[in-house]
Amino acid sequence: MNAGGLLPSPDEKALNQRLREAHLAHLAAETDWAPVGMRRLPKGLVRLHNRLAPRLPMTHPLGWAEGTTRADELERERIATLPAEEQEAARNRHERAVYFRVLRTRKPPGWADWEPEQDGKPGT
Repeated sequence: MNAGGLLPSPDEKALNQRLREAHLAHLAAETDWAPVGMRRLPKGLVRLHNRLAPRLPMTHPLGWAEGTTRADELERERIATLPAEEQEAARNRHERAVYFRVLRTRKPPGWADWEPEQDGKPGT
């Protein structure tokens, strides 16, 4: 099934904007924060990167491209508290928002098994 287009929807853009603002606020308060996979980096390097990332073009906070920021963790916790029927759509929206944070060369989530015939369109 096609779960979304090849470009981010306005909802996904708004979610990314909200998560980025929340994460930058978190970094301002905790400059030593790093994602779990990067905790072995020297704290001075992490602090420097966390201070410079919001100011430098083409630079993102640690964990931003992978979806491992504190804001992403809180979003996953929020999704887990939603009613069961809303969780799948919210998880998909968050996964697609993470996908569209940086330029990717693979297909967006929900397109891996998509075929034109499944939507009732003739194949090419």
